[in-house]
Amino acid sequence: MQHLTRFGFMKAKDGLRPVFYKCLRKAAVTAVMGFSIYPLTACVIQDEYKESASKDGNSQGLRVSKDSVGTALLAQLSPEDVEPVAAEADRQLVDGWICGRDARTFKSPYRTVSPREKALFALAYRDFIAGRGQNLGLSLSTYIPYQDRSRFARQYWEKSALKEEFAKETEKYQVCWIHESLLDGSELVFRAAERKFGQSLDSALIMAHDVEQNMVSKYMADERTESSFAMQFKPKTGTGEKESAR
Repeated sequence: MQHLTRFGFMKAKDGLRPVFYKCLRKAAVTAVMGFSIYPLTACVIQDEYKESASKDGNSQGLRVSKDSVGTALLAQLSPEDVEPVAAEADRQLVDGWICGRDARTFKSPYRTVSPREKALFALAYRDFIAGRGQNLGLSLSTYIPYQDRSRFARQYWEKSALKEEFAKETEKYQVCWIHESLLDGSELVFRAAERKFGQSLDSALIMAHDVEQNMVSKYMADERTESSFAMQFKPKTGTGEKESAR
């Protein structure tokens, strides 16, 4: 089975796919950097819509949903698919892990989590995303706010087999643990899907994944509002005690 490269470039069977990838990739980066969301919409429409002529001769877009196809493939992954990917990544330094940009390095105790536990979280996170109906290939407005993702991850780790280890950490390292697990979990699922399904992953799904990872890496509340690590801490109470991170 032929594997995909980091940016989802597969050996094209025709001359049009590389052009589409270039357009979508450029538009995705543009969208995440906040310049405009319109180029992304234009490029995605080329892949998701088929043209047909109406009675008056005007073109009408007939949407062919790629999100449902991608979601269905991701839903087929099991811990046995994801755990080996995590185990292999844990044994080496992986460069360009997030969108071909950031290396797979961890600052929090998340780095000591076993491949099995990483896989279990990754799949729970996959289910959380699927349940919220996100479809970034269609619109960035469907992005799930970082605060909601963070809340999900906190609740997960507080109830997990590692709840005692998580509870022992300071607020700073809990916030860091949450952030690293969100980015890594999404990447583990996606790379497991690359390995299992190969070219069945269409271009829109591939680029939507990179867009999502960029947005999560910037703690974005929506498609236009970035945040930062420091902003993930709730204000201190009047007694000076720290509250849990968002």
